[in-house]
Amino acid sequence: MALWRGLPLPETQWSKLYLHSWGRLRAEPYVPGARNGRLEPDAFVQMPPTQTNAVQTLRYMTDPLPQDVLIAGPSVLNLFAEIDQDDTNWIITLKDIGPDASVRTVREGERELPRNVHEREITRGWLKASHRALDPKRSKPGRPWHPLTRKAQQKVVPGEINEYAIEIMATANLFRRGHRICVEIASADMPTGVGGATNAEYIPNHVCSSRTTLHRIYHDARRPSHLLLPIIPQ
Repeated sequence: MALWRGLPLPETQWSKLYLHSWGRLRAEPYVPGARNGRLEPDAFVQMPPTQTNAVQTLRYMTDPLPQDVLIAGPSVLNLFAEIDQDDTNWIITLKDIGPDASVRTVREGERELPRNVHEREITRGWLKASHRALDPKRSKPGRPWHPLTRKAQQKVVPGEINEYAIEIMATANLFRRGHRICVEIASADMPTGVGGATNAEYIPNHVCSSRTTLHRIYHDARRPSHLLLPIIPQ
């Protein structure tokens, strides 16, 4: 019942999964090694729909899970990012991928996940970069509170690294052993289906930037971008 009121279950264990290089999602934060701890950001470029209908994404996922993982409630992607324009959309998709027991190696043909692995979208979250302001008094674990008012709106300074707390809509899902938890980051979503159709789902899109935009995602020791999940103990 608590979940339906928008509240987490009492037994919720808020757990972090950190973004890493090579599209990995891990329970351990990045640890600086050589190179004085410097880690280049990941990046993607999104062209406007006047130029393309392709949606560019960055994709991070765990290794195959050693045991079942149950989540229930809202999630949050805490993201440190930089763009080269004054605004963008952050569109976050949480997915269940698997089963997949393969091992990724350096051998040719084994560097990537197989293309025929089943994946299922669970839920999404959205945030306009210019509406990143937070009300700390009203924010709770899993529920960052954005005022979303004109007064609170603030355009992004191109080239400046900002922190974004992006709420992902509440859901419940059991990730089975051998599956992977996956989070995708995009700035555009094209409409699917036909409005008013009765034989297909219609998903409206968000208005994205009319300018080609470069997005850089940071996940180093000083800027530990991470996914916060509401895990329910088994």
